[in-house]
Amino acid sequence: MEFTSLTVESIIENFSKVKDWLQAIFDKLGCQGKQNKQLFIAVDEIFTNISKYAYTNTENGKGIVSLKAMFDNNNNILKIVFKDNGIEYNPLYKEDPDIPKHIEQRTIGGLGIFMAKKMVDSIDYVREDDKNTLTLNKKMILS
Repeated sequence: MEFTSLTVESIIENFSKVKDWLQAIFDKLGCQGKQNKQLFIAVDEIFTNISKYAYTNTENGKGIVSLKAMFDNNNNILKIVFKDNGIEYNPLYKEDPDIPKHIEQRTIGGLGIFMAKKMVDSIDYVREDDKNTLTLNKKMILS
């Protein structure tokens, strides 16, 4: 099952549109609870990273982010696909932060990606045609 796509300017203020779009998908699927919150966190972290870092090479620091959702009925997997044509960046190469270390001893960065990875079942990344494509995969329990 495929849902409507969403394309927005990559600015933090547009996360409210992303959140409403994702909530409409949850409502259509009839899922709720902890899994929704986890996916909201993961989507927020990825969208925030794209908004802050993907277009630092442009004049105004802004670009476009496209999101697409697909649901695999056979496995109950919701896939959220982000596409942007910003700077090439594979977040899966980012080393996880050393959580047990005191916050002042840790290197800066990577906590958002780490949280996103923990909130979903898997993340896939590819760079094709000068576009970053990141897919979040989350098994959903439907009511």
